[in-house]
Amino acid sequence: MGLCALLLLTGCGQEQAPIARQEVAAAAQEIEATPAPKIVLPDRQLAETTLQRVEARLRPAATAVCREKGGGQCRWRVEYRHDPVFNAFASGQDQIVMHGGLFSAARDETDIAMVLAHEQAHHILDHIAETNRNAGIGAFVADILIVLGAQWLAVELGLPLPGGLVQTARQTAAGVGAKAGVLAFSVENEIEADALASEILRRAGYDPKNARGMLLAMGALSKGDTTPRFLRTHPAGPERLAHWDRTATGTANAPQTNSWMDRLTALFASLRAAL
Repeated sequence: MGLCALLLLTGCGQEQAPIARQEVAAAAQEIEATPAPKIVLPDRQLAETTLQRVEARLRPAATAVCREKGGGQCRWRVEYRHDPVFNAFASGQDQIVMHGGLFSAARDETDIAMVLAHEQAHHILDHIAETNRNAGIGAFVADILIVLGAQWLAVELGLPLPGGLVQTARQTAAGVGAKAGVLAFSVENEIEADALASEILRRAGYDPKNARGMLLAMGALSKGDTTPRFLRTHPAGPERLAHWDRTATGTANAPQTNSWMDRLTALFASLRAAL
């Protein structure tokens, strides 16, 4: 039943344009031939100046895209953290954090623009709130399954479980379900954010075809990672690079995202059918 719940959650995701195996294979070969960058602490003034310049250039394009899509308040608080961490993230209603390690791996400001546009896209597409909702749905479904399972054991098999054991099982299942709910959509959300980032870059005067350096670096740093796709929060390097190249050349359709209410309705319809 737990596997069924995970499949139901995954089945409510958005449709993505298929990527041919040869495209992923070509991306994998390119990543394999790319040396992993050395992540160090960059020059702080240079990194901050670069980020300010990139943010100012992206802001009009990102704001226009945000307003077209009804993406909330369309303002972002961009923060630079001076540390050798190769990461960036979006959180809250408008926060974007860019770590210093990104700047040491960037070939030029176009690579930084790609990362910043990607994080802006997460806000525009409401992915942060969506992730929280998915976690809540996953926890709720898992809790219901434990309760039903305990009732079935008690009624059908005459094996009532101690209340304390059931409560512990419910708490554990809720945590697992929340994680499953997040993982069910996270890879697709990353690909969707990349697609919108490509559009933001294009409108800001950057060529998306030249903004793939950070994806190559990410892929090179994760060589040998064999984590299954359904356990990933981000697409594998070759898959993500192949999607980006499709989008950057204008040969991929923008993914269509169902509203969270559509997904929730579909989820409960599937649950009713399964039960």
